[in-house]
Amino acid sequence: MRIPLRDLGRAVLEMAPLRGRFIDNVYQCGPRTFLLRLKPETVLIDLEPKRARVLVTDAPPPVPEKPPVFGSILRSALRGGRIEGISLVGEDRVVAIDVECHGRKRLVVEAFARHGNLLLLDAEGTVVRVLDGEAARHRGNPVGATYAPPAPPRIPAEESLLPPDLPHTPFAANYALDRVAREEVREAKEEVRERADEKALERIRKAIGAVERDLRELPDPLVLRKQGETLVSGYGELRQGMKAFEGVPLDSRLTPQENVDRAFEAARKAERARPALEERLKELKGLLARAEAGEALPEVLPVSRKGKPEEPRKPYKVFRSADGRRILVGKGGKDNDETTLRVAGPHDLFLHTRGCPGAHVIVPLEKGEETPEQTLLDAATLALHYSKMRTAAAAEITYTHRRNVSKPKGGKPGLVQVREEKVLRLRREADRLARLLMSAE
Repeated sequence: MRIPLRDLGRAVLEMAPLRGRFIDNVYQCGPRTFLLRLKPETVLIDLEPKRARVLVTDAPPPVPEKPPVFGSILRSALRGGRIEGISLVGEDRVVAIDVECHGRKRLVVEAFARHGNLLLLDAEGTVVRVLDGEAARHRGNPVGATYAPPAPPRIPAEESLLPPDLPHTPFAANYALDRVAREEVREAKEEVRERADEKALERIRKAIGAVERDLRELPDPLVLRKQGETLVSGYGELRQGMKAFEGVPLDSRLTPQENVDRAFEAARKAERARPALEERLKELKGLLARAEAGEALPEVLPVSRKGKPEEPRKPYKVFRSADGRRILVGKGGKDNDETTLRVAGPHDLFLHTRGCPGAHVIVPLEKGEETPEQTLLDAATLALHYSKMRTAAAAEITYTHRRNVSKPKGGKPGLVQVREEKVLRLRREADRLARLLMSAE
């Protein structure tokens, strides 16, 4: 909306009674919106594109607690000043507000439809402050120059926005034009909102389709787990380079242990994904139903799931024992040292396959706490699986409290010394290992 020049001229004429009023305060309500509070009237200066206007308003926008920089400058320059006059400058939408405040000042409002500006002049007409420096330079009115109104363009015939039955009351034209501007802004926002809602509904429907497709394509976790168990049972026959084993596809580039871990990881992901996807689908369908029933959509639509923030890398894998306890398994080399010497506490249980390179395994314990039997067997099973003896039917597992483990000076990564060790003779159990690999977090 652009206020016709003759309507703006009529509104400015209506402001004649403001002469002699004092400016109680100046507010900047937005990047290009200002208020001159005169008590009881308020002059609105709005320079937003397509709605630029200078009018007395009966519905001022809310004011911020702390004004932006330019608003603070105007407040310091004009607060407490007396209005000496308000007039149109030249033959365009340029309004001058003359103020006596520690000397004569002039506030020039260039209420143009596209590139409005606000300039503060001193008593000699020199520009001392501008809201939009680029626009001021383009029109030949930078700071330090003597202000000259821009050459007026050819203004076509414009139909008045004022109703024919305008009441003969103070500021009637001002209030009427301000209401027209506010209504147009409201309608524009509503139109934008409606378009946004249509796009949002389409996004929700697409998200529902994507989740339904993911559910259809989700592999059966029981089948994947069975494949992993098949690999565990025939572990001794697996070799790197194999493409399949008893019908289970393998990655020929991976080691047998990596293929086993990959199989159980796929089973875990599928097992955890189904309830999450079903809950997601329920949430999206509920949102769509409420929106189609006329309920307002939230500003932020939960139509896409962003991944969890990347957590710091941990030097260990986490498994759960049959008793529900956490078991930490070092990822090798330096990670073993980090897990045992920095993560584990002095009362935790340390396990390692005896006489063979392998992972450090830690069972977190409280002071004086005994390790449950099943947790001990589970931890020992993991120590065997993540060692060079992983294909052996049986092996000896060393275990002791972490306080009895130390690093020899100059020892290579993962090498430790153990005191007061106990030894567990462990037989490899495929079922136990499969359960543990499914419990990985």
